[in-house]
Amino acid sequence: MVAECFAVEKLRTYKREKKSEVIDWEEISFPALDTITPSDKPVTINGRIFEREVHRVYLDGGSACDIMYEHCFNQLSPAIKARLNTPKVPLVGFSGERCWPIGEVDLDFTIGEPPLSRTETLDFIVVRSTSQCNILLERIAMMKIGKIVSTVHQLVKFYTPEGIGTLVSTYDREKVIMAIRETDKRPGECILETRKEDSSKEKISINPLFPEQQVTIGGALPAEMKRKLRKLLQANIDIFAWEYRDMTGIPRMLSIDETIFSTEQKLNDYKHLKPIHQKKRNLANGRDEAACKEVEELLQDGIIREARYPTWVANPVMVKKSDG
Repeated sequence: MVAECFAVEKLRTYKREKKSEVIDWEEISFPALDTITPSDKPVTINGRIFEREVHRVYLDGGSACDIMYEHCFNQLSPAIKARLNTPKVPLVGFSGERCWPIGEVDLDFTIGEPPLSRTETLDFIVVRSTSQCNILLERIAMMKIGKIVSTVHQLVKFYTPEGIGTLVSTYDREKVIMAIRETDKRPGECILETRKEDSSKEKISINPLFPEQQVTIGGALPAEMKRKLRKLLQANIDIFAWEYRDMTGIPRMLSIDETIFSTEQKLNDYKHLKPIHQKKRNLANGRDEAACKEVEELLQDGIIREARYPTWVANPVMVKKSDG
C-alpha cells in the first residue's frame, strides 16, 4: 500500500490569524439517486496543510481521531515537524489492541479552492503504519469543517463564508490496487506487525547491585516515556524487595482507627475431620537442592521458622517461574 504527499508550492511563512467568518447555513442537497449510479467506493479528497498539497485524505465517519501517517508527516518542513508533541495515551483498535503513536501535532487543514474553501485547525495523531492514505479525517473534523459526505454520490459538500463548496472523490480503485501490490513487494511495517509491537514487553535493570533482577515494561512505549519511567523506578528502588532481608514482614497486630486487628492466620481444626498426612515424595534432580537453598535463605533472614505438624503434612511443590 503506497501513500504519498505531494508539494505543489514552496512552503511560505504562515501566520495564523483568527477571523470571524459569517457562514450562511443554507440547505445542502444531493442529486436524486434515480439519476445516477450509486457507488460503494471509499471517499477520498485532496487538502492542504500550510500551503502544501496532500493527496488521498480518507474521510472516515467511524473514527474518533484524526490520523496522519508517518510517511506523510515526514514530507512536511522541519519547522512544522518540530511542533510534534509526545503522545499521552495510546490508540485503541476495534478488538482492543493498543498502539502508541509517534506524537501529536495541531495543523491548519484546508479543503476546497478559493473562494469556496474552508480552513480549520485540527489535532492530528501521527502513527507509524503502512496505508495507501496520507490522512484519515474523523467525524469531529467533519463537524468542525461542516462537511457532509455522500458515499453513493462520491461527493463532499461543505459550508464556506462564500457559499457551499463541492468536492468530487479522488478515489481511483485501479490505482489503489496497483499501489497496494507495489507496497506488498517491499519490506515494511504493516498493521499486524504494529499490533505485535503493542503487546511486546521489554526488561530493564534499575538496580546496579542486582542487575539480574529486571523490571518488565511495555515494549511499545515511546523512547522518551521509557527514559522517564526508568528514571522514576531508579529513584524509588527502595520500595522493591531485592532480597529476602528486604522483606520487613507484617506485624502480628495492627491498629486502624483505634481498633486492634490480628494478622495471624491458622488452620481450622474440626474434630469430625480426619487430618491428612501425605506420604513423602522425593523431588526431581536439581529441585531438591534448590528447595533446600531457598529454605535456608528464608530461615537465615527470619522469614520462616521451624515448626512441627505431625498430623497435617504436605509435600512441597516446585514450580519454575517464567523469569527463571
